[in-house]
Amino acid sequence: MASATERIAAEADRASATLAATDPNRDVPTCPGWTADDLLWHITEVHEFWASNLATNALTDADAERNDTAKAPRPEGEDAREELLARRERATASLIRELDSRDDAQPAWTWSAADQTVGFTRRMQVHEATMHRVDAELTAGREITPIEREVAADGLGHVTGVMLASSYDWIPEWATLEQVATLTLRPTDGEPLDLELAVWHGTRPRDGEEFSHAVARPLQPEIERGEMPQATASADVASLYLWLWGRPAEVELTGDDAAVAQVDALLVQGID
Repeated sequence: MASATERIAAEADRASATLAATDPNRDVPTCPGWTADDLLWHITEVHEFWASNLATNALTDADAERNDTAKAPRPEGEDAREELLARRERATASLIRELDSRDDAQPAWTWSAADQTVGFTRRMQVHEATMHRVDAELTAGREITPIEREVAADGLGHVTGVMLASSYDWIPEWATLEQVATLTLRPTDGEPLDLELAVWHGTRPRDGEEFSHAVARPLQPEIERGEMPQATASADVASLYLWLWGRPAEVELTGDDAAVAQVDALLVQGID
């Protein structure tokens, strides 16, 4: 069984090789406004950023901001593609080296207030590398390489319990939260998972601008289903994983019209 860092390296290498054989100006269908080379740069700078955070033992937002500010600029000019491919390889190698030298429980800065450990970075980078490999294959017009069930199952937990749930941490104090529906994820090859769907809305005090934003997280014990609209999404676990992360997948979505509409709104909005 491959380790997390082996998976990160393999997915990043596959994405890079796929993009290297693709027109650098081809649009990335799952990342509007990005080209193939924009995606390659993103993978590179992400690995550089997290590697530098680990290497400098970043623990605060200020530490992470310094590392982000200090990064070298994106290669430009005639040889930019070749420089970028080489730099991506070095960036991934650096990230793997830093992760392999640390235990999951070691304190480290992350964007998640709930988990400030190396383990968060390791887990997050497995799924980010996987999704961007999928993006690269879609950009190249290739079939998506199947995702290991173990990765997809953990990814489904990560996208629901971390990526989506983190939006609750960023709800402004002036906003009102309204529970609007529930969604049951029903993998054909796994256990079902219930999510609560909500909307926060309100008027920003400083300028009177109106906001409305969809959020979701695993169903909390204190939430009563009651008469809330309900929807169910059924597919294999890998498809649900891709679907929730905004990548194309065959998923059957059924239920009350209001709940289905709320799920569609959440997916269109994307993950914060």
